[in-house]
Amino acid sequence: MHSGPKPARDFGRAHRHRFESPFWRKLMVAGVRHIPQPLQRATMPMWAGIFYALVPTARRAAEANLSRVLGDAPPAVVHLRSYRLFINYAQSIANMYAAYLGQQLPVQPTIEGREKLLAAKAQGRGAIIVTGHLGFWSIAPFVMEQTGLSAPTMAMAEEPDARVQSFEQQFRKKWKIIYTTGSPFASLELAAVLRRGELVAMQLDRVTGGHFTSVPFFGREAPFPLGPATLARATRAPLVPVFMVREGQRGFHARTEDPIEVAHTRDRERDLREATARVVAVYESYVRRYPYQWFNFHDFWATPVEPPATANDERVVRADGRP
Repeated sequence: MHSGPKPARDFGRAHRHRFESPFWRKLMVAGVRHIPQPLQRATMPMWAGIFYALVPTARRAAEANLSRVLGDAPPAVVHLRSYRLFINYAQSIANMYAAYLGQQLPVQPTIEGREKLLAAKAQGRGAIIVTGHLGFWSIAPFVMEQTGLSAPTMAMAEEPDARVQSFEQQFRKKWKIIYTTGSPFASLELAAVLRRGELVAMQLDRVTGGHFTSVPFFGREAPFPLGPATLARATRAPLVPVFMVREGQRGFHARTEDPIEVAHTRDRERDLREATARVVAVYESYVRRYPYQWFNFHDFWATPVEPPATANDERVVRADGRP
């Protein structure tokens, strides 16, 4: 699927630091619970600035990624870019916990292209919502539930820290989640959801141990996971790009793009790569438009090591009885 793989430490995961612990998350939840939302928004630059100063490795990774998207700039501009991104990221996390706490959504959502998702679902094959760590993706299930689409089953990687995973689980138990890093049979479970004609949501911008392919992204090949395309090819479910981005102070747009069908030819590798490249092209257009809402705090263009093939990979592909 790619040439010249080389190892990259902790590839595909946001930079882990000493503040990535239940203590700091509890502190954040307490702030969201007790500080009025208007005051939260007004002071977000201060909170973001504190962590901006305390996590220099994550900051430098964000600056390098933004330079690839926006081009080189003087150091002062580079720092202002990443600081702006940190503010947006802090707000996105605050929004997520506000939603989990049952507070009114701190944004006013506008849904565009909802009919595309309904049409894909109406075909009875289910649909795979593909999104990325962009904008307010973390409140997507709340928005979908409120607009009558019903929240999808979410495919997620477990938190690297078991204590953080346990803390987050108290909030996530509201939703249907299948942890792709927790069971070798996760893909089979996701396939079963699709065959019931339901929705599955998957991230397309983190390689966390599975197979991947490298496709063009802002003028240079970058690795993207093959999980969404593999699942779509095995089940015949379409890939439907959906992105939820911030517009202005409280504006929020959930945009659904045209469904992408994965080809089913004799060349499985080409089918998966071409479908992934098509989805990535849509993703790139959103990152280009909303660069300060692109939350990937690692070297996005680094190449991880391809894992060895396993018998379970073949079981997933053959789950529908087709080669």
